[in-house]
Amino acid sequence: MNGNTVYWIWLSMALGAAARVDEILACYPSPREIYESDKTERIISGVFSRGQLERLEKTPIKNAQSAIEICRRNGWKIYTPEDREYPDMLRYLADRPLVLYVDGGISFLNSSVAVGVVGTRKPSYESTEIARKLCSEITAMGAVVISGGALGIDSAAHEGALSANGKTVCVMGCGLGCGYLRENEDMRRRISRSGALVTEYPPLAGVTRASFPERNRIISGMSMGVLVVEAGERSGSLITARKANEQGRDVFAIPGSILSSAYTGVNRLIRDGAKAVTCAEDILWGYQMMYPERIDINAKLPEVSNSVRENVRVKFVGGEKEKTVLVRIKKEPPSHLDSDSLTVYELFKEEPLHADEISAVCGLPTARVLSALMMLEIEGLIEATEGKCYQLV
Repeated sequence: MNGNTVYWIWLSMALGAAARVDEILACYPSPREIYESDKTERIISGVFSRGQLERLEKTPIKNAQSAIEICRRNGWKIYTPEDREYPDMLRYLADRPLVLYVDGGISFLNSSVAVGVVGTRKPSYESTEIARKLCSEITAMGAVVISGGALGIDSAAHEGALSANGKTVCVMGCGLGCGYLRENEDMRRRISRSGALVTEYPPLAGVTRASFPERNRIISGMSMGVLVVEAGERSGSLITARKANEQGRDVFAIPGSILSSAYTGVNRLIRDGAKAVTCAEDILWGYQMMYPERIDINAKLPEVSNSVRENVRVKFVGGEKEKTVLVRIKKEPPSHLDSDSLTVYELFKEEPLHADEISAVCGLPTARVLSALMMLEIEGLIEATEGKCYQLV
């Protein structure tokens, strides 16, 4: 935080999120100059709209001072375009955020390749697994995953990165400390420990209808390329893809069935020039050519297995023989697992289990069982087998 931070926050509050600021900052390099100028000088400059002039008059500096104090008490950081840690990818956008409130750290962004990942809030199980797997591999190869922390593809992207101990950034559509989407609170906490929660909205600010489209430009703006995993014809993810195009970013898409309306948006993106991808290498190959010191597409996720092989004596008619079998040892589940995941994990023994079988035994709806299975797979406790069954790793 620097001496001008309070004025950057004041200006951001007055202009509002996603305001076009390039002409304003060309005329007034320092926000303090705007604060100290009078209304006549601001009018003569010709860079403010009538509404902006009114808000500049009505926005008190004490609101900015209050935001700084809330951040100080909570250990949250504040970055402006004057700060070295402010993401370089955002600096030259016409509508760049004037302030970023951060829980965690973002200094790694300026020396990393970042990939934005977006998609529907209600994805198919297959798309969820694709997002999780690709983001695990993307971060294992050295890139950073940026997404919006929403349910569905966003959550799968973040969880995939976390499962590989990779860096991920969650760009929020509300202020830090806001109670929005409490079911993802544990995930956000884990993101802030190794990556960052980022927002341009003041602390405790709630969600509005406009806040998600506004934050989408930051997801794409921070990224070198944006991957769309599953999107229908009117998906909000297409807004992010459009912003990425406008910002000169690459756009990637996972192709989907032409028989399903759930993939109309991504298939249209591919038709219009987005690169169809089927693996992490498809996304990162070009970036490795540009930044060989940052990306290694030959890096793989570490093989984690808790299985051991034992020699056992098995009987058969006419005598005995020795046979080698695979004995799976059950891992201790991590403490952050939710109750559904713990309930499902408790059922696993030696034999594989089907989701429907699990649902019938434990009484949980199939949707919640599938969600628990995905979490257990992300944690490396179980793995998928043939016939949509699962077994201990």
